[in-house]
Amino acid sequence: MEIIKLLHGVLRWAVLLFAILSIVKALQGMLGKKTFTKQDNLVSLIFTSICDLQLLMGLYLYFFGAWGLKNIQNQGMKEVMGKSYDRFFAVEHITMMILAIALVHIGRVRAKKASSDLSKHENSFWFYLIALILILASIPWPFKAGFEGFGWF
Repeated sequence: MEIIKLLHGVLRWAVLLFAILSIVKALQGMLGKKTFTKQDNLVSLIFTSICDLQLLMGLYLYFFGAWGLKNIQNQGMKEVMGKSYDRFFAVEHITMMILAIALVHIGRVRAKKASSDLSKHENSFWFYLIALILILASIPWPFKAGFEGFGWF
């Protein structure tokens, strides 16, 4: 369990790196009216794949770790919802991350199906940007109140 938790924490940096890279490439493509290249598609594919791997590890931690489902089963939903730390992992983190990863997939599919290069870049940019905002808001950063004990990895 601890190795999955560690990998989940380390992989967040790859998610963030490829999110930023995908957004920057899409913005450059949009503003420069550039062709949607194989490299653009590859960066998008890697971003989506890393998000999927992160989701699988997160779901494993949610269903088999102490913070998600087991916490709800042990305390009851009313108790969990009354404590910000417990609520964050039992409800907020998983909900926002699933939504963010859904947006990543929607952006990728819409970009692949778009008829023009500009539309491909625009779809990638907006969906990935909104997903990144949700991801950043949903990470238990060590500077966030109540999460001081969490590390950067």
